[in-house]
Amino acid sequence: MNKKLTLLLDETIISQAKEYARKQNETLSGMVEKYFSYITTKNPGKVHISTSRDIEELSGIIKVPDNYNIKEDYRQYRSNRILSE
Repeated sequence: MNKKLTLLLDETIISQAKEYARKQNETLSGMVEKYFSYITTKNPGKVHISTSRDIEELSGIIKVPDNYNIKEDYRQYRSNRILSE
């Protein structure tokens, strides 16, 4: 059963969303419903950080070793950057 929902959004965002929906051959209501479904079922009980469709498509392309330490790698990057300035 469908039910009406009223949202108050910035006019520019609405215009951009309508244009995006048109280009995707989708309705704005359909996009909102899919988004709500996505955020409420993908990670139940967890906070979801929004990602664009482009990022979603890229995820999983690069395989990172299990022992990869991103903090150490970033720390090394920052050290090298400071030394080269």
